[in-house]
Amino acid sequence: MAQNSIPRRAPATDRLLAAYLGARYQVCLDGRAWSVLEIGQPAPAALAEFLPATPCSLVTAWNPQSVTRSREANEAADAALRAELDGLGVPVLRALASQAEDGFVPDFGRAGPRRDAPGPCPRQDWSEPGWLLGGLDTAATDALARRYGQAGILHWRQGEPVRLRMYRPPPAGHDRHRWVDWVPVRPA
Repeated sequence: MAQNSIPRRAPATDRLLAAYLGARYQVCLDGRAWSVLEIGQPAPAALAEFLPATPCSLVTAWNPQSVTRSREANEAADAALRAELDGLGVPVLRALASQAEDGFVPDFGRAGPRRDAPGPCPRQDWSEPGWLLGGLDTAATDALARRYGQAGILHWRQGEPVRLRMYRPPPAGHDRHRWVDWVPVRPA
């Protein structure tokens, strides 16, 4: 999901962890207003008005394992993820993970986020649209993230801090990140 400069091959886990922790996560509440999520902080109260189901998860299908794919491949994966979420019957809101750039206001048109969106956008080198979903338990969310090849997602219960779940072996010193959960890696 999150990376400042997405490479053509999977980045080292410690670099990827730093990118996830430093990324900006936003959720579109009503087609116009956006809410910002911060790892380690409770989600804004306004979010519960639009998505009261719990737990909540922010999942994307773009760039599996943070390896660059074409826009067309990413959009096809995003459409498949949305169809799967619709089939599960879980409530969803549009979300965006991007470089942490203050003032960026994403605009989802038919083609996804645009660089010419309203509001300042000083340097938007990287962004990935995704979905905030509610009511899918942790095990089902982990399975969903793995199906779409994600290295990490956000996951939390309403009123509790937003947590980062990583689907890779933890790097040395991983225990210093209180809000990061390292999900055991399944053998291939």
